[in-house]
Amino acid sequence: MKIIAIRETFTDQWVATKVLKVDKANVPIAGEVIAHGPKKQQVYRAAKQYRAQDPTARMFIFFTGDPIPAGVEAMLGLG
Repeated sequence: MKIIAIRETFTDQWVATKVLKVDKANVPIAGEVIAHGPKKQQVYRAAKQYRAQDPTARMFIFFTGDPIPAGVEAMLGLG
């Protein structure tokens, strides 16, 4: 499944995938969903269990929602 499709399917969730394809910059573009859900720790635990069964698997864990919640402002500074 393409990462774009995974983001659309599992809205506002943490997703762990086994990477199946990367682009020229080595960025994951397709994978097999291993676990997903709203709680990061549950997804990490499932990914860890999967990794124990397949130690050579390349994993990609990401959040599909907005990284900055509504009502929160962020400011970046250069020092």
